[in-house]
Amino acid sequence: MMTSNPLDHDTSDSEPAGIRLAEAARETDNAAWLDDLTIELRLLDVPGTAIGDAVASAREFLADSGARAEESFGSPARYAVELDLPTLPEDKSSNREVLLTSGIGVIGLGVLGQTAYPLAGGDDGLAVRLWMVVSLGATILLLGLIPRVIPVLLRARTRPRTVGLIAAGISFCGFCPVLLSVWWGQVVLFSVPALPVAIGAGILLLAPAIWNQLRQNLQDDPIIEPGTNAAPVLSRGVRLLVVGVNWIMVVYGAISFVLTFALYPNN
Repeated sequence: MMTSNPLDHDTSDSEPAGIRLAEAARETDNAAWLDDLTIELRLLDVPGTAIGDAVASAREFLADSGARAEESFGSPARYAVELDLPTLPEDKSSNREVLLTSGIGVIGLGVLGQTAYPLAGGDDGLAVRLWMVVSLGATILLLGLIPRVIPVLLRARTRPRTVGLIAAGISFCGFCPVLLSVWWGQVVLFSVPALPVAIGAGILLLAPAIWNQLRQNLQDDPIIEPGTNAAPVLSRGVRLLVVGVNWIMVVYGAISFVLTFALYPNN
């Protein structure tokens, strides 16, 4: 008389489950690796069509072979360099334009916020204090570091510790003017008329948003998979998000300015 061992059934049931888990883990790792490869190729200024071809070829190989991307190709950064794909000509003027418009908008937002207080209180003069000058210098410094920080953040998005250290450094630079104002940053260096400065700050805040909106191209070198003829069409939600990001400083500045007048103690 033959009997069955329950452990045999458990083993036969657990093997397919283990295989499925391993397969799911492999697909997840490969998808993350392909995302990293896409970012690395973008950072190398590879055209979108070439990126689409490279990613599609790697994805097809991984699907057919059942291998892990890290074992087959190595790190995404090294593999992106080894592909030696053609790159777009470096447009330094475009990079300078982005930094310039961003810097002008940030400076306009900060200055507009400072003019709101004396204007709301009926004071025609704006006292320029030491901490304001330090804040302006810190802003210019941070804007100069943006081109170097962004690639590091993109590569480190899966490493929370690195992202945390960068965020801590940026926060420290932001808190320095606050600490300075607590100690001796309230020293008045000179005074300027508040209303003309507010008008100029409003123009500095509004002009970059208008310029970027006019020059914005939502289909700038999209990544196109092989076999497709048209670039992917962005959804309405994505388009609204892009527009919102472009105008967020203007909206924030306007709301802050109005609230300062509405909530000022003497009003």
